[in-house]
Amino acid sequence: MQIVFIIIGAAVFVAFAAAVFDRVLNFGNIVGMLLGAAYVLLGVFLNRLDVTNQRLVAVIAACVLLLMLLLMRNVYASGKTDAESERVVIVLGCKVKGDRPSLALLKRTDAAYRFLLSNPTSVAILSGGQGRGENLSEALCMQQLLYDRGIAKDRLILEDKSTSTDENIRFSLAIMEELGMEREAAIATSEYHQKRARLICSRYGIKASSVSSKTKWNLLPTFLIREIFALIKENIKDFNKVGGHL
Repeated sequence: MQIVFIIIGAAVFVAFAAAVFDRVLNFGNIVGMLLGAAYVLLGVFLNRLDVTNQRLVAVIAACVLLLMLLLMRNVYASGKTDAESERVVIVLGCKVKGDRPSLALLKRTDAAYRFLLSNPTSVAILSGGQGRGENLSEALCMQQLLYDRGIAKDRLILEDKSTSTDENIRFSLAIMEELGMEREAAIATSEYHQKRARLICSRYGIKASSVSSKTKWNLLPTFLIREIFALIKENIKDFNKVGGHL
């Protein structure tokens, strides 16, 4: 049993450490690497426990790992593209590195481009402000990318004030209402991000569909774990709002 835990722990650690090679270090892979290290240590010291406690610890550890895998699968499975011909696609921003889009932002823009190409009467709300280390807003960066690929500027609406996913959607909704649009939109973002985006859309009464971009394999576990905690935070926020109205 010891060797099993050591192997599982090492595999988990490597799966999350792989993101570091793309210069990604965030809450998601820190948690993942700590979990992997904990399983390795558990394997090393397991024989110091009596048989009953060994079995108890093994069951708990297996349940934690299984729960993590099920939650990750649930978040990933929610990222399937199901948009068809919605009038508007809201493209959720991501990091701009100086003047250059991050890989995630580039892929989200690519997904939006394919949607706009397939739906020539649709428009895009490009949502994302300018943060630290960004020489231009995420919205403007996406506009430049899409315009350079032949999408007319009159189809590209900028929302360049938001700093979070909630603000992305809330500020985009305000634009939709100003333009007399119904509360229905396709959401273009990374597949791991869709579940949270839909949760926030439901908060504001938006009927949402998905236009998903794919994440590099070595980054996906990291962002799935981060999303699990972000979803917990969003659900707590909604629960507190409901509780406050009781």
